[in-house]
Amino acid sequence: MQANGDMKTPMIAQIVGAIVNIVLDPLLIFGLLGLPRMGIAGAAVATVIGQVCAALVVLRKGIRKLPEKKFFVPYSLRIFQIGLPNILMQSAYTIYIFGLNLVLKTFSDQAVTALGLYYKWQTFFFIPLGAMQACIVPVISYNYANCNFTRCKNTVRDAVVFGIVLMCIGVFCFEVIPEPLLRIFTKDEEVVRIGTYGFRWIGVSFFPMVTSLIFPVFFQAIGAGLKSSLLTIVRTVVLFVPLGYLFSRAGLEWFWLTFPVTETLTTIVGLIFYRRFPKKGTPHYVHMPSEDSAAN
Repeated sequence: MQANGDMKTPMIAQIVGAIVNIVLDPLLIFGLLGLPRMGIAGAAVATVIGQVCAALVVLRKGIRKLPEKKFFVPYSLRIFQIGLPNILMQSAYTIYIFGLNLVLKTFSDQAVTALGLYYKWQTFFFIPLGAMQACIVPVISYNYANCNFTRCKNTVRDAVVFGIVLMCIGVFCFEVIPEPLLRIFTKDEEVVRIGTYGFRWIGVSFFPMVTSLIFPVFFQAIGAGLKSSLLTIVRTVVLFVPLGYLFSRAGLEWFWLTFPVTETLTTIVGLIFYRRFPKKGTPHYVHMPSEDSAAN
């Protein structure tokens, strides 16, 4: 739906699912209004019901007549090719967090906890950035197919500016008030000490992180799945975990350098790919098969 420019329906689905989840949580956890008292299991049930409601909203517009069999395989292969970078991004996120946790485990459980608290706060700051990534995909795709490369570049520029402005808030919080952020979730003084030092180094990475996350989305939008996938692999597999291990050999304090170094190097690779973006001519994308062209 987002690829077709329909941003409203996914938004409504997310809102409906969230509201249903929020309303049902206390009802099922504490057994209010005659519902059974389920405790923690009630929270899980509320989450599933919320997801089902969200799915029903998108299914209203998401169900389409399947193409004829002779077109089904080409459509499926092309869709998978375009969506592969996003699959890699989601999968790699889990893999590299697991890898970093293994590295920190060699120091202490408090170090692992500090990293986990970072990802809790990172989610708060990066939800708007993720929404912006979803919004620019159809804009870039449409204009790229129309050979309006200037508008594609302007969209990337505006997205980067928006991301940097947004990250100013994150950098301020991580550099100026890391200790209060940590104390919201923990009273362990060792976690606070480790996290305060780590948060300040991670905050340095927020600005280059904007471009290291936008470039893969840009290449996915123009159908350059290989470049998008390479950027994701470079960031998570080639850099994050290996650099985390190498820096950790010098001590826990050095481990946190992994974040700014990884994001900066990923941005450099993305810029190298981006400089080859065409300034004129026709887009290099694979056309989807159509019934009319097949008939001819």
